[in-house]
Parts: sequence; C-alpha cells; structure tokens
Amino acid sequence: MSIRQLIINPGSTSTKLAVYEDEKETAGESVSHSPEELAACGGLYEQIPLRLEAIRRFLDRQNLSVSDFDDIMCRGGMVWGIGTGGYRVNDELVTALSHEEYASPHASDLGGILGKMLGDEAGIDAYIYDAVTGASLPKVAQITGFPEIIRRSSCHVLNMHAMAERFAQDQGVTYDSLRLIIAHMGGGVSLCAIENGQIVDSIGDDDGPFSPERSGFTQILPIVKLCYSGNYTYEEMKSMIRGNGGLKAYLGTSDAREIEKMIADGNKEAALLYRAQAYQISKGIGELSIVHKGKCDGVILTGGLAYSGMLTAMIEEYAGFIAPVHIYPGEHEMQALALGGLRIMTGKEESREFHLDDIRASGQLTFDAP
Repeated sequence: MSIRQLIINPGSTSTKLAVYEDEKETAGESVSHSPEELAACGGLYEQIPLRLEAIRRFLDRQNLSVSDFDDIMCRGGMVWGIGTGGYRVNDELVTALSHEEYASPHASDLGGILGKMLGDEAGIDAYIYDAVTGASLPKVAQITGFPEIIRRSSCHVLNMHAMAERFAQDQGVTYDSLRLIIAHMGGGVSLCAIENGQIVDSIGDDDGPFSPERSGFTQILPIVKLCYSGNYTYEEMKSMIRGNGGLKAYLGTSDAREIEKMIADGNKEAALLYRAQAYQISKGIGELSIVHKGKCDGVILTGGLAYSGMLTAMIEEYAGFIAPVHIYPGEHEMQALALGGLRIMTGKEESREFHLDDIRASGQLTFDAP
C-alpha cells in the first residue's frame, strides 16, 4: 500500500500545496494571496480561515478529502529551541506556533496550525519537518555580547538538509560523515555549517549578507540611530530589513534576471552591487569555515539564485579555496517534506513530541519587539 500525504507550505504571499503518493508528486499548486486579501485579514494568525479555505478548494479540485490521506506534512515555523527532523503537531506545539513568547511571527508558523486543524477532522496526524529554527547549536555558538540575548539559529533548514543529503548520495558517502557549508540563496540568503548530520551553526537571512530583498547585517550603531531618528516606525524599519532591503532598495527590483540584464546593458552600479552580494555571501562561507576549523568537505550553493552562473562564478572565485563548490539550484521544500513524512510513516525515522517546558528550559524565549 502506498503512503498518501498532503503537503502544506505557507509563504508570505502564497500557500504551496501538493499531494504525494510515496515519493511521487501527483498534484501540486501554489495558491497566491493578494496584498488586499492579506490586509483584509488584519494579522498573520487571522489569515488562517483564508488559507484553510484555499486548501479545501485545492482538495476539491483533486476530488480528495482530508480522510484520503495517511498524514499531513507541514513546513515548520520559527519556534525557538526546536531541533531538526519531524515533530508531531500536538496542542503544545500549536500553542508555541501561535504565541510570540515562543515563536517569531512568520508565515511558516501557520503550517503546523493548519495541518493540526485538518488532521483533527480526519483523525490523522500532522507533522512539521526541519523547521526554520531547527538546529543543534553548541553553547559556545549561542553567546552574544548582550547578556539579555541568546544567539539562535534561523536558516532554510528544509532545503539545506535535502541538498546535503543529495550531495552525500552523489559522492557515495554517508551524510553524517560530512562537514559542509551551505548557502541558500533566494529573496533572502542564509548559510549553515553541517557536521555529523546536524546544523551546528548558521547565519540567518537578516544577520549576514545582504540579498535581493534583505538588508543583511551591518554596523549596529547606525541602525540604532535610524531606529531612534523619529523618521521610521517599527514596521517601516522591519520592512527596510526584510522585504524592501538589499538589491531592491538600491535598484528597485529583486529579480536577478532584470539585474543581470542591467549589467549586460552597462549599468556599473548594478554590476558593483551584484559583485558586493557575491562578496558578502563568500565572507559568510569563510566565517562558517571556522566552525569546521578549515576542514570542510564541500560548499553547496542552492536556492533560486544558484541558477545564476554569474553569481555562483563570483562566489567560487572568492570562496573556492575553502572547499570544492557544488551547485544545486532551486528550492525543493515540497519534496523534502514528503520524503521526511515517508520516513516517519514507514518507521525509518521517529518523530518527536514537543513540550513547552523544553523550550523554557532551553532559555530560548523570544526577545522581539512588540
């Protein structure tokens, strides 16, 4: 008997959905949500009815009901203190996904909530897998210069783990024997260091290199000055950092194809900015090479920007001395969710149970502004 899974992956302006029969996708759709629709909801968690209805319409178009599935696999949200792999969505995990004390508000938080609501209707389990904040950072990597703030991991875990496993297969070695550095390059850029099959350090998409839509990290005092200048609200500053920063702030577009056309047409500013982006990504790779003490088996470039031969060539020019650079373009989150679910359903991998006491004990509660 095949395993049929419903895959749910909420993004900021879309809900990606798929049906998998074992390892094969039999139906898939990305449902777009207009800015007007989302604004009418009021807030992130108020989007649940809108997205729930989108999922039901998708299932109707496939002549399927929730009871036709063996499980529901969902993109994992930004819950602090969580590990990698699969977690069954229980009531405590829903609580964590729904409250800023335990998670930073992000569209991915809705995945587990939606999955649990649908799963309860049909008496099947929902799981999150390789959540955005899933990592195994040692204590030394959690220290910051602020006693009030713990350094926490946030990166594109789902696709990073999937590409690391694919690389291991291509090399004919076991995944947990490798020391890797991975850069996921999309609208935001995040990087991680993997050792023994675990993410042991990372650079998030707002604390490292700038990217098509993110400002990245810079000196702190000028940022503090901007925040207290009286010229920007909290929401405006947040938008400058995430969504309207980086290449978009400079060039008015975050589309790499448009930017490369500008460069081909002789736009020197675009050429400088594109190289600066490659330079900063390469610096992030160099920073994480310290985690492996310079003994790295490979650097993997993935995400949508990895389709850019111009960008990947510049990164290899800067960072190729660290380790061989391997390119795995695109994002493969839906397949990664399905394969993770298949391993759980066939007993090849055990899922975990989430408890609020565990995150309290970790000390990794949020310190985000209201």
